[in-house]
Amino acid sequence: MSDRTFNLEEATPVDPTLTDRTVSILEQTNNGGDQSFECCIEHLPFYRSIESDLLLMKQYLFKRGLNEQDIVSQEEIVINVLKESLNQFIQIEKTKNENLLICIDNIMKECDRIHRLLELEWTIEKPSDDLSLFEQMKQANNLLESSEHLFKIKTTEINEMRIQEEKLCQKLHEKIFEFNNENETPFAKRKIILENHIHDLTNLQVERSSRVEQYRQQIHQMKIELELNDNYGLVIGDDNNILLIRLIDGPFETIELSNANVVHLQTLANELDIQYQKNKIKGDQLINQLKALYERLNINEVDQEIKLPTNKPDRPSNLIKLEREIERCKDIRRQNMKTYILNIREEIFMQYEKCFYSREQMELFPALYSNVFTEETLEQHEKELEEMKTYYERNEQIFIELRRWMDAWDEFKKFEFVSSDPNRFKQRGYSAINEEKERRHIETILKKAQENILMLADEYEQTHGHSFHVDGISITDFFTHEKENYSQEKELEKARKQLARGQTPILTNAQHSAKRQLAHTEMMKTPSRQQQFDIKVTTPFRPASAINNKRLLPLQPQQNKVCKELS
Repeated sequence: MSDRTFNLEEATPVDPTLTDRTVSILEQTNNGGDQSFECCIEHLPFYRSIESDLLLMKQYLFKRGLNEQDIVSQEEIVINVLKESLNQFIQIEKTKNENLLICIDNIMKECDRIHRLLELEWTIEKPSDDLSLFEQMKQANNLLESSEHLFKIKTTEINEMRIQEEKLCQKLHEKIFEFNNENETPFAKRKIILENHIHDLTNLQVERSSRVEQYRQQIHQMKIELELNDNYGLVIGDDNNILLIRLIDGPFETIELSNANVVHLQTLANELDIQYQKNKIKGDQLINQLKALYERLNINEVDQEIKLPTNKPDRPSNLIKLEREIERCKDIRRQNMKTYILNIREEIFMQYEKCFYSREQMELFPALYSNVFTEETLEQHEKELEEMKTYYERNEQIFIELRRWMDAWDEFKKFEFVSSDPNRFKQRGYSAINEEKERRHIETILKKAQENILMLADEYEQTHGHSFHVDGISITDFFTHEKENYSQEKELEKARKQLARGQTPILTNAQHSAKRQLAHTEMMKTPSRQQQFDIKVTTPFRPASAINNKRLLPLQPQQNKVCKELS
C-alpha cells in the first residue's frame, strides 16, 4: 500500500471544479509567490482532513485484511463520490445562476412590454453585466416597480372609462367595445377608442332620451284626445304590453333606452296618431255634414239638439254625439225632402257659377230640373255637388286667375268707355299722361293674368288629355269670344251714335253677327217642345252667373234697340 501524502506539488493540478480565482492562486503559488501561498494556505486544513480521513480508512481496510489493490480501489470509490457530490453542488449553483439570469431577462421583457404599452419616451437600460446577479436582479426589480406604478395609473384610468362605458351600454342595451388584442394595444390608442365610443354612446343616450320623452308626451296627449283608459287600449296580460305601459308611465331615469323600447314607443305613438288623424278627418266631415244639414233644413241654433264641438270634434264622445245628431237630421230630411233637395240645388248652382259653367253644361245634369224628390234624387244631387266641389278645388288656381282676369277686363272696358268720351278733355284735372299710365297698368294686369291662365290650362290639358273649358268652350276660344263680343259692343255703340245724329249707319260684319246673336237669344227664351216636356213649369231655371250672361250675349236694352233700328 502506497502512502498518499499532501504536498504542494500534488495540489498544483487542481480539480476542474475549482474556480478560476483558485486556479490562478495555485498557479501563482507554484511560481513561488508568497502572497499566493498565504491565500492558498487557508485551504490546507480541508486538504489535510481529507488526506487524514483517507489514511484512516486505508488503515481500517488494511487491518481488515484487504490487499493493496482493493484498498486503492475503495480509495478511488471514495474520491469519485466526493467528486460527484462536489459536481452536484456546482450544478445546483449553476442552475441557480441560470434561473437568476432567466428571471432578470423576464423582468426586462415585462418592462419592455409596459414601456411599449405606455409609449414612454425614455429608454430602458439593461443592468450591467459587471454587477453581481443579485445586484442586476435588484436593479431590474426597481425598474419593474417604477414601470408598474405608471402602468397601474393608466390601467386605473382605462378601468374608469370601462365602467362608464359599461353603465351606458347597460342603459342603452348596447355591446361594449371589444379590442382584437386589448393587452397588446397601447394605452393611448385604447383611450382614444374608448373616449370616442363613450362619446357616441352619450350622444345616442341623448338622442334616445329625447325620442322617448317625445313619444311619451305624444302618447299621453293621445290618451286625452282619444279618451283612452290607463291601459291605453292595450290588452292586459301580455308581458310586452305590461312592459310598454311601464315605459310610458314609469320613472324616466329607470327606463332602459334600448332601441327595441324606443321602437315599441314609436309604434304605439304612431298607431295612436293614425287613429287620432282618422278621428280628426271624420270629425271635420261630420261637422261639415251637420252644418250642411242644418243649413239645408233651415234648423236654427235653438232647434239644434247639440252645440257643435268645433274645438274638439275628433273626441270619440263628440263623434258619437255628432253621429246621433246627423241621424236625427236625416230623419227630419226624409220628412222635408223637397225643401232639402231645393237647398242643395241652390248650392249646385253656386258651384256652377264658381266654375264658369254654361247653360248647356248645366243641362247635362237632368236631375237638376226634376220635380221628383226622392232619396235617389237626393243622392244624385249630393254626388253632383261633391263632384263640383272637387272640380273647383283641383282647378282653384285657374278659377282665381280667371276671376282676376274678368275683373281687370271689366275695368278695362269701363276705362275704354270713359277714355272714348270727348268731353273728358274739358274736365278739371284731366291728364293724358295719367290716362296712358292707367291704360298700361290695366293692360299689364290683363296680359299677366291671361298668361297665367293659359299656362295652367296647358298643364291641365297635359294631365287630363283634353282642353280646359270655360262656359262650355276652350280657354283660348273664351278669350277670343270675349274680345270679339267687346268689338261688337263698340260697333253697336258707334251705330247708335250715328242714328242719334240722324245718319244711316253701314252694317259691318260685326253688326250682322250681333243681329244673329239677338235672334238666337230670343229663340233661347222660348224652349222647344222637348224642353217643355222635360222641364216642368214649377221648376225654376237658374241661369248661369252674371259673368256667363255677358258671355252668352243677351244684349242690353239699349243695344237691342240699336239692333232693331239697324234691321
